[in-house]
Amino acid sequence: MGEFWSGVFARCVTWMFLAISFTLAYSYANIPSVAQATVFGAGAYAAIWLAPTLQGNVTLMLLAGTVAGGLVAAVFGLLLLRMSHSGAAIGAIIFAVTGSILGNAAVSVTGGADGLPLPALNFHLLGVVVAAGPNNTMLVLSTALLAILLIGFWYVSGTSTWRIVRAVQQNPVRAQVLGYNAALFRVVVFTVAGCVAGLGGALYALISRHVAIDVVSLSMSLKSILWAAVGGVTSVYGGPIGVLLVQLASEILARWTVRVDLIIGVMLVLIALWLPQGIMGLLKRPDRH
Repeated sequence: MGEFWSGVFARCVTWMFLAISFTLAYSYANIPSVAQATVFGAGAYAAIWLAPTLQGNVTLMLLAGTVAGGLVAAVFGLLLLRMSHSGAAIGAIIFAVTGSILGNAAVSVTGGADGLPLPALNFHLLGVVVAAGPNNTMLVLSTALLAILLIGFWYVSGTSTWRIVRAVQQNPVRAQVLGYNAALFRVVVFTVAGCVAGLGGALYALISRHVAIDVVSLSMSLKSILWAAVGGVTSVYGGPIGVLLVQLASEILARWTVRVDLIIGVMLVLIALWLPQGIMGLLKRPDRH
């Protein structure tokens, strides 16, 4: 692929991590977080801030972004769990807006609206020199990490621990009565969701070679909800499907019309009306009576 489409697909893969993060937070931790982009941005900025210290070590940069996302999510989760379900949704919006405002104000740290560029370093991965940017190498790397993540979720979904997570998600009170620490399971899953978003943010920084404060905006978080809803918010595989459908449709339509948002909006309304469970809902077998 040429540089343009390599960049498009590579960025799409990073946004898939963000969409998966929202699905984990909403459908499995049962926390309606509209601040996942804030966690995504934390991973992106951590990668850029620490790049010189880590001497361009891509592995450590990705690890730093993952840890940063997990820490921010853990703090968010502990605060949101103290609220009611509707209160947590409002609290997440407040966190997202506050993070965006603080980021715009701290220009010396975040670069504000202009953002921060990725330092010009010799980046290397496991001893092999790699070029950061929207290229095939970064596309393959991000896709490989996404595949590992999805295979990992598929494996974990068959374990007894995951059955407990599902039980807590469906009825935390009953799970608590059965002896499980429902709050602990929810915080752990929400933290894992933050790690996923932080990893995606670090990849985004390496691919875009620039991070602006827009990545932590509320609108970015709403996009993650949109992607997850289109693909199917009840499955971790739905988010990636939603990203591909929405973003590729946007890129293709932009070549023919300026009313891309209108067409995408109509498409989303149709999906909401006829496919409330998203694309993944088509894969479920109809109930047999």
